[in-house]
Amino acid sequence: MALAHKTFLLADDDADDADIFCEALSRTASDAACQTAENGQELFHLLSKPGTTIPDIIFLDINMPIMNGWECLRQLKENTSYSNIPTIMYSTSSAKKDIDMAYRMGATLFLTKPEDIRELAKILGILASTSQESFLSRLKGFENIRLKDS
Repeated sequence: MALAHKTFLLADDDADDADIFCEALSRTASDAACQTAENGQELFHLLSKPGTTIPDIIFLDINMPIMNGWECLRQLKENTSYSNIPTIMYSTSSAKKDIDMAYRMGATLFLTKPEDIRELAKILGILASTSQESFLSRLKGFENIRLKDS
């Protein structure tokens, strides 16, 4: 059963990574919307604009200027308007300390950026087509996904 149209919001200062992310999403979930911000501050500015669709899923790169992913995650989880939105740390890092920190701070998932756009498209397709409860179990076999306590 497919879910209704979803909106994905990515905060990443690397324009190429943002383009690849949106391209991968369009390949697998053509009805999903892809919004981007260059850093956490821009993400909050975008969220506060009148008429902005509140995203269904937020992806945060860790290393960004102005407001990094950690600070953005902290503020999202402290804000009752956004605290229940699934938030995925999306980074080149696969360091255990980063993974552990993400889960301690309330991240839903930790995704190491795949080198292959097809792998990213598969992951985004699962996220776009299933509920949070279902996608957590369906993502267990992916090499780039770091689940809590794994």
